[in-house]
Amino acid sequence: MPVRPPIHRPAGRRDKPERDRDTDRQRDPAIRALYKSARWQRARRMFLACHPLCAECQRQGRVSAANTVDHITPHCGDTERFWDPDGWQALCASCHSRKTAAEDGGFGNRRREP
Repeated sequence: MPVRPPIHRPAGRRDKPERDRDTDRQRDPAIRALYKSARWQRARRMFLACHPLCAECQRQGRVSAANTVDHITPHCGDTERFWDPDGWQALCASCHSRKTAAEDGGFGNRRREP
């Protein structure tokens, strides 16, 4: 049986789970606690059950499943805005990444101020 050749990874490159853990550790502990709470997990599940399609893809005439609940305007730790379902939208992972990068200054974008 043929042997699969090793995968080359540059020195110092970390896997996605490691990068995600580092990003999570940099987040404010109070905000991290909101996202890890059982109340948020339930609210997120219910919202995605009611809104199964990505809102941004629908605006562009595409159909894709949503897997993320996005705060339309960043809550910046404001718990009232965090828990307001009128400020939520269902997005797929790629649309959420694109939106978050545009807001947070990722991928060379300028950081937007709220």
